[in-house]
Amino acid sequence: MKFLIVTFAFVYITSGGFPGQGPYIIDHSARSDLQGNVPFRDTAMSTTLLIRPFRLDIVPPSCGVQFYKNGIIFLSHSKIEEKVPENHLSFGSLKTFMALPLDTVPGDCIPFIPFAPTVFPSEATTFTEDFNIMYVSLIPERDSREKIFRATLKSNNWVFDDTPLEFCKGNYIYSHPTLAAKGDFMIFSSDMVGSAGGLDLFISRKEGKKWGNPENIGKHINSSGNELFASLDAENNLYFSSDGLPGEGGYDVFVCSYNGKGWDKPHNLPAIINSRDDEVAFTVSRSDMNRAFFTSRTRFGKSRTLLNSVTLSPSPATEANIDISRKLIALAGIANESSKAGKETSEPRIEKASAKEVTQNPPPIKAEANEPKPAKNIANEKEIAPPSAKPVTASKPATSVPAEADKDVVIYRVQILANTKPIGSKTFTVEGKSYKSFEYLYMGGYRTTIGECQKLAEATALQNACRRNGYNQAFVVAFKNNIRSNDPALFK
Repeated sequence: MKFLIVTFAFVYITSGGFPGQGPYIIDHSARSDLQGNVPFRDTAMSTTLLIRPFRLDIVPPSCGVQFYKNGIIFLSHSKIEEKVPENHLSFGSLKTFMALPLDTVPGDCIPFIPFAPTVFPSEATTFTEDFNIMYVSLIPERDSREKIFRATLKSNNWVFDDTPLEFCKGNYIYSHPTLAAKGDFMIFSSDMVGSAGGLDLFISRKEGKKWGNPENIGKHINSSGNELFASLDAENNLYFSSDGLPGEGGYDVFVCSYNGKGWDKPHNLPAIINSRDDEVAFTVSRSDMNRAFFTSRTRFGKSRTLLNSVTLSPSPATEANIDISRKLIALAGIANESSKAGKETSEPRIEKASAKEVTQNPPPIKAEANEPKPAKNIANEKEIAPPSAKPVTASKPATSVPAEADKDVVIYRVQILANTKPIGSKTFTVEGKSYKSFEYLYMGGYRTTIGECQKLAEATALQNACRRNGYNQAFVVAFKNNIRSNDPALFK
């Protein structure tokens, strides 16, 4: 079976202005973004997430890298294997290599497939738990669109099936698969019948030795744009890039928390990951979830592509029992209810002197600030409102006890902002009506909410008004006895 070189993933995205910007590097040294802005220095030595450029060229048609065992695979010219000086030409071939990722550079490189039948995007691969079976996007010789093929590891070489997976039918694209941790289902991008527009995410479940008919993963996730580069972590939380959901730039990275049966609504990853340009191909190591990669590419000015490494700081202050995925999920404002039993989520901590704050860009709505006051003694509290708002703790609500001791008091508010530091109480004017904000600390971030609604319908109407006025990701949160609650019964 012969394959064509896969070019779709790169061409499709770049035709609309694909990937990303120079990320904001959470590091302890001076740096500037890809736009050539004035360098600045991070003086917060307690930072626990490090996002730094990784010195590896992203070679088309690839858009990123993929984890394999304790290393990564990537597409490169053979000069990387032959140790040809960077500024010299090499007439070697383009092929897939494997290397251990060191701090900010790859280690010694070896060929991943000695006798590969084709060149394929490295990020368009996914592996079973034992790493003996690979699924990859390829374009068959007599086809013009990507299909998903299986390859089996035999005698240190990968043997590709002659035909694609059984559900890859018709003149449609089936691209960038990702396997569940246990291999019982697969998520991929496709424009097949049932998509909302562009490319949608679909799911196929394993039925014996075959794959079942794909189903759209959900209209609450897919948009009229494109959803690409799906990636599942060790707990099946879903990362992907979209240019159709509200975000910071063209393509942004989003995360959906896995609830055991499906995925909750997508949340835009904070500005430490996303920017006004594009970010794609986010992938996190399943072995320990302590390293991740994503690719950024400028959409404005001179085109530049940058591979970014996300790691945990080696600082002694790094929390125990915490990983990159949990930190990002917390910073995105999600309570990850699918966390392993008994594994408590520590407060994520990202402190930066000059980098972008973890917040949505504030829209042009009037905001009159009161004097903010910093919160104190927050290390062991799950939810706290700073002194500028009504104080709330997880163990002892500071508001008065309800008149009827056995009756819970439920209040709905609309969350509009999330920050790494408290901003205090403010007054926001939305559609001619003023709202005093209520700020609380939740899973490592300070959340700004407005409104105090007795009924869910009232809060939903306020949410819609906020979205019409620039807060594109406003959503309703519930407080039971002044403590945030994720009880599904409160949202029915």
